[in-house]
Amino acid sequence: MLVSAGTVAAATWIVLSRRASASESSRPTNSSASSLRALQIPNFGLVPSAGPTKTHSVEPPSAAPSVISPISPISPIQTSVPTTTTTSTTEPLVTDPFYQTPDPLVASPPGTVIRAERIVGQVGLPPLAVAYRVLYHSESITGADIAVSGTVTIPGQPSPAGGYPIATWAHATDGLADQCAPSIAGAQTVPYLAQLLDEGLIVAATDYQGLGTQGINPYLVGQSEGQAVLDAARAARNLVDGAASDSVIIFGHSQGGQAALFAGQISATYAPDLFVVGVVAAAPVSSVAEFAPTAPGGNSDSLSMYAVMAFYAWSLTYGDLPLTAVFTPWAVSTTPALDQVCSDQVATTYAHVPTNQIFTATWKDSAAIQTHLTQNEPGMGHTSAPILVVQGTSDTIIPSSTTTNLVNQRLCRSQHDVVDYEVFRGANHGTVVAVAQSDVLQWVAERFAGQPAPTTCH
Repeated sequence: MLVSAGTVAAATWIVLSRRASASESSRPTNSSASSLRALQIPNFGLVPSAGPTKTHSVEPPSAAPSVISPISPISPIQTSVPTTTTTSTTEPLVTDPFYQTPDPLVASPPGTVIRAERIVGQVGLPPLAVAYRVLYHSESITGADIAVSGTVTIPGQPSPAGGYPIATWAHATDGLADQCAPSIAGAQTVPYLAQLLDEGLIVAATDYQGLGTQGINPYLVGQSEGQAVLDAARAARNLVDGAASDSVIIFGHSQGGQAALFAGQISATYAPDLFVVGVVAAAPVSSVAEFAPTAPGGNSDSLSMYAVMAFYAWSLTYGDLPLTAVFTPWAVSTTPALDQVCSDQVATTYAHVPTNQIFTATWKDSAAIQTHLTQNEPGMGHTSAPILVVQGTSDTIIPSSTTTNLVNQRLCRSQHDVVDYEVFRGANHGTVVAVAQSDVLQWVAERFAGQPAPTTCH
């Protein structure tokens, strides 16, 4: 499928294109970098740093903003916990026909575009840039052909020699229901969107499997998320029909940080046609077990909602985890409504409920839950491309100690990945992406330029 871009001056991005076979490493090395033609390295208007800065100080915000998206408000989940007053959520949901999966879905390679429509009135785009809502083929974790939705935004300038490079974005938690899909609101939820477009990148953004489209949303299932992220990049290439290169940056935040890391891990085998030049993970989920208490008690925990959504999604995705193995009868009774509401309503339901009214005392004894907790920890496989991890010290959702352990123990020590770990003092979960913007964009520019990647691994 071919869509046209604008007609302004050519982009200044250097475009790396893999010359090696698909089985070779996608990480730029000193020898490969030296063979690249000398072209201008874009720096997003920043002054190149003299060297990587590993610890940054920022002014702490007056309040920690939410990192979940309030979309299409409807009633909270019905509960029967004493003193909790809620209303029913059985009202029908309106589904945009664009998101309907064709019946039958004709099997096609992952990344094949099923349909695309221009997003009219998209705000925040540079001149002549165009955003599209897309429905594309991907795969479930069982290898089934599925339809996944998302957005692809194309810069206004014509493609450079070798084609547009691609950035593929993985979003944070929005919920499990179809109306929670970010693409319904357009492409403006993607951070750094205007800056990336100004530098001549196509920006793809998946909704993940089951958000917007029919079927299960495998929340915090790393393989599913990673495949959707990579296939969004493939869909972007197919949408412009040869006007894009195979060079890709993967970036994501929170749930999307987990997705980005998994996409990096599986890219060499799942998407060898893509040349992943780098992976950026901001405050990534790396230990779902930390969202649920080891010993449920009489106190509430605002993080319980993430475990509730994950365990419910895992029960449906894997088919080997009975809800009664991890949830109390009351919690089981609330789970059907998870398919009807977005994250803000989920938070309202569980935030003040004692954890022993949500989780069974023996939830961690389930062999299935232990298997899936391990399966969905990033860093269990090697990533050929270099990685940038950014983390705030004031993060109360993904503590900096958790991310430090991920980087030091798994990525560096176990997998021998090339990792640049940058910590921002005073940044929290909701602000770290904005606070790290200049460092992230500079790092991205250097990866596309073929410069050797910095590492903080020792």
